[in-house]
Amino acid sequence: MNYKVVILDIDGTIVPHGKTLSPATKDAIQRLREKKINVVIATGRAPYFSESILSETGVDSMVFFNGSYAYHEGKEIYKNAIEKHVLERVHLLSHDYKHPLTFLGGTSFKATDLSHPFVVEAYQHDPWKPELAPPQFWTEQDIYQMFLHCDVEEEASYQTKIPELDFRRWSSGARTCDVNLSNSNKAVGLTKLLERFGIAPDEAVAFGDGLNDMEMLSLVGMGVAMGNARDELKQVADMVTLSAEEDGVRYGLKRLGLI
Repeated sequence: MNYKVVILDIDGTIVPHGKTLSPATKDAIQRLREKKINVVIATGRAPYFSESILSETGVDSMVFFNGSYAYHEGKEIYKNAIEKHVLERVHLLSHDYKHPLTFLGGTSFKATDLSHPFVVEAYQHDPWKPELAPPQFWTEQDIYQMFLHCDVEEEASYQTKIPELDFRRWSSGARTCDVNLSNSNKAVGLTKLLERFGIAPDEAVAFGDGLNDMEMLSLVGMGVAMGNARDELKQVADMVTLSAEEDGVRYGLKRLGLI
């Protein structure tokens, strides 16, 4: 197959968790670009969490917030914010349960409780730290994603009571989960980008490691799960490569004959 675009998740894919982009992976991305193969970043991160990666890779086509926000060549081409009435229900429910929330807007993010141990844990390895969210924060700007800080067994109640939203745990042991619109995922944002490129989904390769990559790997012609990926993702992948720590993206691209 003559693949025309390679789509890359960030955390656990091109960047091992808690680490930085390796020279080998950076070189692999550069070799793709030299061969005129489009490279897209598709991440659960916000734009302001991704600046260093975008600078290092030179990629200018991106999907953020697990598909709710897409950019191409510096221009916004798609956005899908969470409706205010849905945000209000999450806000009230989390207040009743005493679970902190982090609200992620287009240009900033703020948490409802900075001292809660689950919030401290969520950001302990990150260079960015949230500020305290004023009561009106989520009402005054578009919110594209939230982090719900709670134990895994407490998550189901939210999913049942707010079906408009999708709750996906960061990892099996994490006490935080991504909260996105249930009709929004990486595949939705990527479809908008692929249409802009004029490239069909089966002409695309995608690499990922998490539950938020399920739809993305199912969308494309070649879905590649990292060696460190969740088992559920490996089951839907067309191929499994090495882990992020072992430069699995480079290894997978070589196996596919793309570099």
